[in-house]
Amino acid sequence: MTTQEDPEAALGSEGAQFALAERAARFGYWRLHLSDNHVTWSPGMYRLLGVDPNEKADNNWLLAQIEDEDARMILEKVNQAIKTRSPFQYRSRSKDPNVAAPIVDTHGEVEIGADGRVVSVIGVCHDVTRQVMAEAERENAQRAYRTIAEEASDIIFLHENGHIVFASGALERILGRTPEEFQDGRYLDLVHPDDLEEAKKVRGRPPKGEVRTATYRNRHADGHYVWIETRTRGIYDEATGAFQCEISVGRDVTERREQELKMRAAQERAEAASRAKSLFLANMSHELRTPLNAIMGFSDMMRSESFGPLGHDRYREYAATICSSGQHLLDLITDILDTAKIESGKLELHPEEIDLDGAVRECTHLLDMRAKEAGLELHVDIGAHASELTADRRAVKQILLNLLSNAIKFTPAGGHVAVETSWRPGFLALSVRDDGLGIPADQIPRLGRPFEQVCVDPLLAKGGSGLGLALVQALAQKHGGAMRIESEQGSGTTVTVEFPVQEKLRAAS
Repeated sequence: MTTQEDPEAALGSEGAQFALAERAARFGYWRLHLSDNHVTWSPGMYRLLGVDPNEKADNNWLLAQIEDEDARMILEKVNQAIKTRSPFQYRSRSKDPNVAAPIVDTHGEVEIGADGRVVSVIGVCHDVTRQVMAEAERENAQRAYRTIAEEASDIIFLHENGHIVFASGALERILGRTPEEFQDGRYLDLVHPDDLEEAKKVRGRPPKGEVRTATYRNRHADGHYVWIETRTRGIYDEATGAFQCEISVGRDVTERREQELKMRAAQERAEAASRAKSLFLANMSHELRTPLNAIMGFSDMMRSESFGPLGHDRYREYAATICSSGQHLLDLITDILDTAKIESGKLELHPEEIDLDGAVRECTHLLDMRAKEAGLELHVDIGAHASELTADRRAVKQILLNLLSNAIKFTPAGGHVAVETSWRPGFLALSVRDDGLGIPADQIPRLGRPFEQVCVDPLLAKGGSGLGLALVQALAQKHGGAMRIESEQGSGTTVTVEFPVQEKLRAAS
């Protein structure tokens, strides 16, 4: 290009102001004189092109910088404008994206001379790169949002002024329905009759910050019902607080809901069965105890020969066996009855201040003869801190008797059974320890559940219901305490029951 006078400096004061306006608005203009194809560029045009203002304007050079397709379009537009003497406009893109103005919009006019002929063409160019890029980004974002909304597994509604303006494709996939079938609250016509009140919870405009939720059945186009969980919220202008629109999202929860209903039905059946079982056990226990008491009473009279000798030693032996078996059966029935009461929630405790030392010695006295017959030594070690305990007297004695009976039953002859008490802050512990066979570690978690027993040696297996430890644990928990089992095969077992104590007992320790 040939050097020429600075065009901006040659414009004078008014021209300088115009150049300043060009710079601020990022536009420039060019003028093509048809008589000699001479082109002039404004200072703003030089800036848009990133060309030294001292360079000569060159129309051919300019067209070479533009995308070929756009360059051909420009020539067609300009030639058409000259022929028709009409305005024109076009958008052009630079081959080099790093130039000052990669994308330019041009609006032009033709200049008519005195003789009525077109003497020149003028084009005003505006840098629209930023706007075009922003529009492209916005369109990409909108396209992404549309894709997400259309492909989402949830049904998405956009409401404006109570009218659905957008519905995602999931509506058709999940319910086989069209947006028109949901317009103006008509979705209620498709709701299961039993769920109408629930479905109405999401109707109307939610206040700012509130999310309304409802779960109800919608009728599919083919007639079956689908469980839909719907969440609705309003969108409000952050600056003014004015309501803008409402968004509703519905999710197919049929599988989850049906599973919940199955679990609830199963739970109700289990609870009903448990109540029936407990009622049956309680009734049967009461029915069995009456004849058992008679059997035990009369067999005891026969054993003691209250009305004269039986005549043969075998009869006395048989009477003693009848009495002992009756007592065992009565103990079993009592355990079953208490278990039924606990499971049905009908077992009531009557707390009172009891002398634990006295209760322990009373229980050991009852079982002392059984221990001696089994060839065992029975020891008692009660500390001073056990002088008082607030608990149900009968429950404490039942706990002791069950633990002692178990220890005696599963300890071989020559062994030892001991009853001990200990103290930790807030709790008084009662332990029954034996040096019997012990329990495998993997079997301990089963103990404490009704009808569970463990015997490591089948030759030493003993009769029983497996309710003893379950009752002990339940009674301890009813007092707010707990049961703990510690055992080692070949070394014995220790079962500890902890009772919460009152504040005054802490001071006594």
